[in-house]
Amino acid sequence: MNATRTHYLENQFGPPSELIDIAKFIQYTPPALQLPQESPEIAEECSVAEIRDSLTSIGNDAHLMAHLIKSHELAIASLHMAAERTARSRKRPPARDTSNDTPEILNLQSEIDKISLESWKLQASSGIFIRPVKASDQNTLTHKKLSRNDDGRLSVDTQQAIITLTVHNKLSWRQTHVSRSSVHAILSSHTLGDLFDMIPCTSTEITEEILNEDSVAGYRDDAPTRPGCVICIEGLAYGDGESEFDYADKLIQHLKTVLKEAAPGIAKAPTTMYDTPLALLSLRIGEPYWLLHHGNCEHFIVISQIRLQHPSDTLSGYPLTIQITPPLLDSCRGCTKVPAVWSIVNDERLGESPCPLCAPCWSAMGDPQNSKVVAVPLPKYELGW
Repeated sequence: MNATRTHYLENQFGPPSELIDIAKFIQYTPPALQLPQESPEIAEECSVAEIRDSLTSIGNDAHLMAHLIKSHELAIASLHMAAERTARSRKRPPARDTSNDTPEILNLQSEIDKISLESWKLQASSGIFIRPVKASDQNTLTHKKLSRNDDGRLSVDTQQAIITLTVHNKLSWRQTHVSRSSVHAILSSHTLGDLFDMIPCTSTEITEEILNEDSVAGYRDDAPTRPGCVICIEGLAYGDGESEFDYADKLIQHLKTVLKEAAPGIAKAPTTMYDTPLALLSLRIGEPYWLLHHGNCEHFIVISQIRLQHPSDTLSGYPLTIQITPPLLDSCRGCTKVPAVWSIVNDERLGESPCPLCAPCWSAMGDPQNSKVVAVPLPKYELGW
């Protein structure tokens, strides 16, 4: 990877913390303090039940929520318009249509207008701090996703650390920028291999090629491929150990070839990722750790939190998946209405190669006359999702 590009990518994270020895963190962190029970008078005085019930009642009313969302969008549009307005501009700020307001909406708006906090309403300068919603702000999950391979490692008798981490991918249209793809919570007793296996990635759905005289004749649909993987943490490259000369060896050899006499600064770890529990590592919060798999698929793993387990934590289902960014799907070039499931290569009947098509459109075209045409299955977003 180009050194300038790598430096630019790493500057999008951090600044990193000092090294945190996970084992020492678990061993020397004192147990949670037992706070005295609160008196009913203090609990009642500090209660926010009234505010919670009021917000819940509004959230459960579709008309009131639609009113609040529309009012907020109009306020944001007015801020942006005011920032872009020039002396010659004749545009007027958008106004809300009040013709269909119900008594409930009028009453809610009246209560909002009575709020005397100066910080409640957006100021004219607020526009410079507001950005459009990005795909990484969304979450395809409606609740946390439990692991299918849970082995009950978290128990009340065993003190462990819960490590929250985010996975970032490089943008396909701008390789110097990254976007968050998922967020996970993993136990310190899990291995780096468990961390890799839980990451949702379309590369893990690439199916094995069917070769015919050194040419691709098709793809198997029964099982995806499982190429190698390596993750670099604090100057050590942890390979998958699935072959005698795994990705860690190949990475170090590649770095020595590219950098020639310069020391690459990365050595092969004494253990593989599937034999390395997180509890044996020292990690930094905010430091991007580089992961490579399936040839050229790259991810940046960033630790965002290291803490001890709490009685309110889930006791099973780890590693947990907390957030998954909605994927950007290729639309069918034929009907342009549904996502494509095939990538058609070398078909002269189509205007481009490869050409994304949905199943009905590809079926409607009939069998190709050219034997070189290959239909490549696109990811189904099934593994890890």
